[in-house]
Amino acid sequence: MRAVIAAALVASLLAACGSDEGSGITQLARQPGAPAADSLSARLIPADDLPPAGTRSLFDHLIAANGQIPYPFPKLVELIRKNDPEAAPPLTVLIPHGRSLLKGLADDAHPRVLAAADFQAASTPASLGLNPRGQLFLGFVENASEIEVLSYNEAAGRYEFQLVQNYCAGCIPKLVYAKRAICTTCHQGAVPIFPQRPWNETNGAPATAAAIQAARGNDQPYLDVPLSNPLGVPERFDQLTDVGGFIPATQRIWIDACGDSAVCRRTMLKLALTWLANPAGFDAQSADAATLRELQATGWPKDGIAVAESDLANRDPIEEARGFKGWLRSLTSRQPKPGDGAKTNEDLEAFDRLPKLKAAFDPLSRRPPKRMLSAADLDGVYGLAALFSDADRSLLESSAGFDTAKLVSAVDRVDEAFFAPAVYSRVRTMNALLTALGTKPLNYCCLDTAELSPPVASGEPPVTLVAGSPLAPFEQYCFACHRGNPAKKLNFMSGPDEAAVLANIKAKDAIREALDWPRYQGTDKANKLMPPADSLQHERLQSALAQNPKLLEQMRAVVPGMFDF
Repeated sequence: MRAVIAAALVASLLAACGSDEGSGITQLARQPGAPAADSLSARLIPADDLPPAGTRSLFDHLIAANGQIPYPFPKLVELIRKNDPEAAPPLTVLIPHGRSLLKGLADDAHPRVLAAADFQAASTPASLGLNPRGQLFLGFVENASEIEVLSYNEAAGRYEFQLVQNYCAGCIPKLVYAKRAICTTCHQGAVPIFPQRPWNETNGAPATAAAIQAARGNDQPYLDVPLSNPLGVPERFDQLTDVGGFIPATQRIWIDACGDSAVCRRTMLKLALTWLANPAGFDAQSADAATLRELQATGWPKDGIAVAESDLANRDPIEEARGFKGWLRSLTSRQPKPGDGAKTNEDLEAFDRLPKLKAAFDPLSRRPPKRMLSAADLDGVYGLAALFSDADRSLLESSAGFDTAKLVSAVDRVDEAFFAPAVYSRVRTMNALLTALGTKPLNYCCLDTAELSPPVASGEPPVTLVAGSPLAPFEQYCFACHRGNPAKKLNFMSGPDEAAVLANIKAKDAIREALDWPRYQGTDKANKLMPPADSLQHERLQSALAQNPKLLEQMRAVVPGMFDF
């Protein structure tokens, strides 16, 4: 009888502690997605794992322009900083006990590192500047050797989910597109997410920062990230996810609310420019605003347009472990061992074996929308305006002679085809307006995919080399930059199997010159020698040459000379 009473008491106490569990990710990820909505946006913005043809993520473009994925992680963060006109580092926070799929591999000594771009670059006379604010996020777990990347795809009107796998010292990193169905179990609405204030999971909380410092045994930065942050850093991070979280809703309004009506989109853009010119003086009851509401009412989806919830309920892992409730949980739930859980973003069953979170804190639990918009709302106007950068606004104003009426009337001169049902693009809009104002359209760094290699899906197997393969040294010293590189011109060691890779290498006779160290070292062509002098691969190849002085000669022999018959 005492055992029964004790069991009942434990059950009641567990209920009081909130031990209800969220849904398992394995089940959620395997469930078929909702039937494709009979809407323009569902057809124009597909939910496939790979980006639509002719489009790529902002991250792909940045890596292609850089030539390789920088390692270690601080160098990748530095790449983002270099694009900031003020040379300010990205926002970074540490989360030792979070809720990501790789949470089992993060701890106080090796917390998960989150980074977010928070800048707008100025335009030049030839090109539009970058605007990655709220559009580029990284999450790195060192013990998992994997970076999760969430970045916006300008041409596709959606966020892309990517992984940098095998990201470790001496490894060959692989950039792939993740399985979207897995990512959106937490990133519901396909938007960035972050906890709400007071952000106890992050190193903005003194107790969390102290635990990290105690576990690491010093107060030195971890991967160049301070162990303690002012609360303003996670607060700004939260704001950036909110900014990014509204973009998908803006796309739906632009596409679905206006349907086939070019007049609707033209009116919406006019109002966005009016707001952009003078937010404080914007008249939400103007004649144009009333016209837009009438036009939206015609095509607005019957079930409304949802603004996805990008906020997760604040959770305090340290407080959860304290007191009687924490002690009780330690007795009644299996405690994870160090390294338990998913080792990759596809190891779902291992993740499900970890102790469950309360449903209220579990990102897998279905979250209601942050807002449901109706045809009476003008949020599409505000959403379009938010996609312009400060530099865009200045450029448009100067091109219009600082005459708001002239700028707004330029919309009437934009070709009708621009307002056909399509994904909204800030770059496309800027160039349409500049042309209408009699100004030359500008280039943009991160839109054209002609020089990018095909995207790679998660789960594609790596090439397997036979013992003694002539490709072995290329795998060690060259694959990191030249296999799976988003830049087509640098991706010349790609191929599904050993024979295909070997054929591609043999077709690139410039490799012989790039490996001719004795001939070009100390000359003005030394910077063209490969691997790059500042790379880990170069350092490792130098060490290998001490053991085998003929290694470069053997590698060069794999590539036929230009006049080799």
